[in-house]
Amino acid sequence: MGSTAAAEKTEQELRNEIDELLRQQREITERLRDPRGLRKGALSAPILRNNSIRQRPFVRHGGDNHDSEDQPPAKRRLSSAVVKDSTSEGVNGNTTFAQSDGNHFNSHQSGMSRRDSYQRNSKASEVPTTEHVPRVLPKNQDPSLVNRNKRMLGQLLGTLEKFRKEDKQLSGTEAFMRRSNSLQRAEQKAREESERLRKEEREQIAEKRRRDLTLRARVAAKTEEKKLELLFLRWSEHHKRLSNFIRTKAEPPIYYLPNKPLDEDAASIEKRKEEDFLEWKNARREELSEYQKQIGDQYVANVEKDLERWQNARNTRKFIPCYARLLY
Repeated sequence: MGSTAAAEKTEQELRNEIDELLRQQREITERLRDPRGLRKGALSAPILRNNSIRQRPFVRHGGDNHDSEDQPPAKRRLSSAVVKDSTSEGVNGNTTFAQSDGNHFNSHQSGMSRRDSYQRNSKASEVPTTEHVPRVLPKNQDPSLVNRNKRMLGQLLGTLEKFRKEDKQLSGTEAFMRRSNSLQRAEQKAREESERLRKEEREQIAEKRRRDLTLRARVAAKTEEKKLELLFLRWSEHHKRLSNFIRTKAEPPIYYLPNKPLDEDAASIEKRKEEDFLEWKNARREELSEYQKQIGDQYVANVEKDLERWQNARNTRKFIPCYARLLY
């Protein structure tokens, strides 16, 4: 799992791989939540429906509204319907005009009432007189209808009795028994076929879920591996920078540089630093590979637990309706 080629990847490449693995995990999780694909596109309808609603704009009324020219003018209420003149003659003239209008309205109303009463009287005189119609007897009292109903009921009961006797005679024949047995076998076969199809569907769903859980566990383990690779890359860079300093053997270690350069050759010093760094890196790489292997085994081992938990929850959902039917 922890190969040298993976360690040589850059930080950006590892981040891109981690993002892709996380996307695959989300897809597998969505497939596990909806194995039949029934919820695809369920979220798009409410969004479109909410976007299609047009909101009514809010119009501000006041002196600061610059768009008031586009709005219709506001209605103003008159303080009074009668205009008072400063002179008494104007008041008397207005009063006389109002009285004359009132008299004209009263005379017009009285004329309309007389015309309406005349029309009502003329319509009442034009209504023709109805002739006497003989009383119709109800169905349960008319002798002809009663006899007909009794006759039809007797014929219906006789037909039903005839069919019952024929059915009783035919039920004892061998042909009827064979036909009844064949129908029972066909119904039993249909029930067995339906049960077999449901069982196959349940097995297919369980197998598909097992594959998806295993795939998601492997993808999750691969994601953790890439994250550890990224941490190991940063750790190696940090340790490489620390290798330029001299480290004390006492704990906690102290890193320092001498004030004056040493008499040793610079090439030999760089070579020794490189060898120490490679030795440290190889040792840490083995530890990292072992830890990554343990993580992968742990993720795969959790698949059986998740599958067993899902099966128990499914059996519980099946048991609850049966128990409810027994209670009621």
